[in-house]
This record gives sequence, structure tokens and C-alpha cells, in this order.
Amino acid sequence: MLKNSTDKSLIAYDYVESCAFYLFAIIVTLVCQALAGVVSAGLAGSYPDIAENGDFNTGFMIFIQLANAAFIYFYTRLRRRKFDFTFFVDGESGARITPACFIIPILAGVALMCAMYLPTVWYGFLMRAIGLPADYGEIELTTPSAVAMLVIVSVLLAPIMEETVYRGVLFHGLKRKYTLVGAAALSALAFMLMHMNPMQVVFQFALGSVCAFIAARSKRIFTAMLTHATTNALALVVQLTPLGGVLDGCGVWLTENVAAAVFITLGLFVGGGAAVFALVTFGFGVRDGVELLKRVGTKKRTERCETDEKVDGGNNAETADEKVKNIVAKAKSGDGTVKYWIAAGLSIIMWIVNLVSGLLL
Repeated sequence: MLKNSTDKSLIAYDYVESCAFYLFAIIVTLVCQALAGVVSAGLAGSYPDIAENGDFNTGFMIFIQLANAAFIYFYTRLRRRKFDFTFFVDGESGARITPACFIIPILAGVALMCAMYLPTVWYGFLMRAIGLPADYGEIELTTPSAVAMLVIVSVLLAPIMEETVYRGVLFHGLKRKYTLVGAAALSALAFMLMHMNPMQVVFQFALGSVCAFIAARSKRIFTAMLTHATTNALALVVQLTPLGGVLDGCGVWLTENVAAAVFITLGLFVGGGAAVFALVTFGFGVRDGVELLKRVGTKKRTERCETDEKVDGGNNAETADEKVKNIVAKAKSGDGTVKYWIAAGLSIIMWIVNLVSGLLL
């Protein structure tokens, strides 16, 4: 638990409240995007190229992340909640950050980029084959200020805010209902859809999954923020340096040598994936990593056994009060599930809208 409050009246985010938090986070994102559209339309008369202006777009990206920060703070305060996770110290032992908390997340980010680069490239080829423009979603960076703002938002603000929402509140809430794998997958799905970018779904889901496991293994979310920042920084290096041109040339070669490309893609994916798995599972402690592997997937089985015992045991039959409590608990859980899928549905709708817009414009 966080040590930032001693107010006993504050309640930690549970499954239902974390899903509600996710829903409102999506609404805040949509409102910010709508505001960007209104401002862009209002300035179009004086600045015809405002929609493609790098300073305008990166400035609004910073605005969105600051809006997320305000939302996280005020929503948590108004709802009288507290975080059920830690940022820097071990959430169980209280141990402070160790060198492994820096080294492992950075190495995992590098390995993830190696594993997912070619699958992402192939997915990009597929999207362009159905009609998306080659530069879809890219921001024009024609000024130093645009570059500086993009670095700030990508390497600093986005990792902090997005990891707080999706690996902090949402992931930890989902773990109260689902297994570790299920919670990681659902939080990664929410994270992927939140970007509402048809070109980013493959890598963003992989990044979200890895960050969830890193947060779970290290028992803090600073490590997930660091992995997120590492991958964003590497993506900027590719985009802003001659390395991008070299990799584009490699992509052309791959399309001309499909058989070799398949083996290279599989080799990098398997090798990079194995490196990520080893780093995340054993990087924060071999013994804890082995125990983690034994525990994965056992939560549901344990719960089913406990339920069977209650049903079969004559002396342990549920009382009327217990039945009512169980019905109420299931209703609340269902309410959380509905809120999760409403938020995901809104993101899916905007994802489709962006895809269709890219195909038609």
C-alpha cells in the first residue's frame, strides 16, 4: 500500500471502482480530443495547416497528459479513495528501489522492441495494403520545439500518467477478480484501445502486457513506467535519427525476401520474447520468480474449490444473510464489468472511426 495517507476513511480501489476509474479516464481522453478538434477547426481559417502543425499536436499531447494528471488527483480525492499499489517501494516488504529496478525494466524494454519490431512492421504493411496512408498517425516535427515537446510527453509524461491509470489503478483492481494473466491481458487491452490508433494495436498490447507483469513482479509501478519510457525513447530514436532510414531499407528487403523474412521475424520474436520472459520472471529474484510460475492460474482453481466446499458441506451451508451478501457482491462485480466494457466499447468505436477516416481521407 502507499504510505501517502493515514486517513482511515479512505478506501482502496477495488474491482468495481477501478473499472469506473477507467471509464472516466476514457471520457477525459475523448473530451480532450474533442477540444483539440474544436480548437483546430477554429484556427483553420487563420492557420490552414494547423491540423498538421507539429507544435500544435505535441502541445495538445502535453495538455492531454496534464488533464490525465488532474483527473487522477481530483477523482481519487473526490471519491475518497487511495491507491492499492506503490510507486517506488516494494508494496509487500517496503524495500526501497534497488539497481535491478532500473536495469531490468530498461533491458526488458530493449528486448521487447527487438521482439516486436518486425511483427509491428508486418502489421503496418497490412494496414497500408488495405488503404491506410504510409504516414498515418505521424506528427510533423519541423521545429526544435515540436521535437522537445514530443520527447517530454513520450518519455516523461505519458509513461507516468498512463502507467498510473492502466497498470496502477486498473490492473490492480482487475487482479481482485481475475488471475494475474487475465488481469494483465484486460489491462493491456484497455491500454491498447485507449490509443485509438489502428497502427499501434500490436505493439501497444505487447507493451501493456509486459508492463503489467513487471509491475506485478517488482511490486511497484515505477518499473513499468521505466519500461514504457524506454520503448518510447527507442521509438523516438528510430524516428528522429538516420537509423529510421536504415530500418526502412531493411523493411523493403524483407518484402523482397519473404522466406528469409519469416525466419528472421520468428527468430527475433522468440529470442526477444524469451529474453523478456526471463528478465521479468527472474530479474527481480530467482526464488520469487519460481514461486510466481507456480502461483499463476491457481487463484481461480482455489476459489472454485472453496465454493465447492461451501456447497457440499452440510454444516457450512450458506445462511440467508450470506446469500444476500453474495448476490449483492455479484451485482457489484457485474456493474464493474459493464463499466469496463463501456469504456472499451467507446475506445473501439473511436478506433473504428479513426480507421475509416484514414481510409477515406
